[in-house]
Amino acid sequence: MEIHKGLTPVRTKTSVALGYFDGMHRGHMEIMKQTVDYAKRMRLRSTVFTFDFFSARPGEKGFGDLFSKKEKYAEMERLGIDLIVEVSFAEIRGMSGKAFVGKVLGHGCLNAAMVSCGEDFRFGKGRDSDTETMKRLAGSRGIRVNIVPFVIDDGVISTTRIKRLLFAGDVPAAARLLGRPYLIDLPTVKKEIGVGINFSSTSQELDSSLELPKFGVYRSRALVDGSWLDAVTYIGSRPSRDGGGVFADTNIFALDGRQYDGGHVTIELVGIMRPEEKFDSLNDLKDAIFSDIERAKMRV
Repeated sequence: MEIHKGLTPVRTKTSVALGYFDGMHRGHMEIMKQTVDYAKRMRLRSTVFTFDFFSARPGEKGFGDLFSKKEKYAEMERLGIDLIVEVSFAEIRGMSGKAFVGKVLGHGCLNAAMVSCGEDFRFGKGRDSDTETMKRLAGSRGIRVNIVPFVIDDGVISTTRIKRLLFAGDVPAAARLLGRPYLIDLPTVKKEIGVGINFSSTSQELDSSLELPKFGVYRSRALVDGSWLDAVTYIGSRPSRDGGGVFADTNIFALDGRQYDGGHVTIELVGIMRPEEKFDSLNDLKDAIFSDIERAKMRV
């Protein structure tokens, strides 16, 4: 898969998915699927056109994303996308709807034969253009427009809805809307844990600029040497130890207290057991961790 930065011409005709795709949930997956299917049928290049909000982030997009750009683009590639065209949002935010279709969808950039987007897609300065405008403006240039309906699961699936579920600690419901488990896929870090705290098999530092799950203790699974092993994971800022940053500390039962030294580990959160707490003493903290591990082993 290739990644192009900026409004540079694509030489081959494309089937394009338009959007930010911050959640890469089941609704976004459906747009990708239809984009790829059309590309295969018509021998086009399957493409995503998306934005970088580094210098300008619209208010409706909220504080942060669910996943890093690397994770999001990896999921797009898994779904069959061959090319990602990423531009700074600041570069296009002042374009009219007509200018967007002419400068972005046309020969100057995407060279699109077909564009697919969700039914709530908006574009143009001040988000003043909708999908009907897209059909009219793109159609006048011979570009077909495919409007993909919302995917419904007890309501419309949206990134905002998934963020709320994660903030509440409801990772099973969030995973159902994502269409895949909620995973933490990061390198391990050396942990500064203090005297007498040696329960974690592995620690990972989380990106606090992302929307993270509710801080607390979760039943989890860890991918170790190709096998998923039962575990318990604490996500939080280590308030009892005055630690800086946000970490995922995981005890992998099968390692029986040994450290995992693979350098990189994937953790799947299964369900929350309790919220984050601050303990008055080291012994209280150790007792709570031991209790969490025993309860998780018994699936309580």
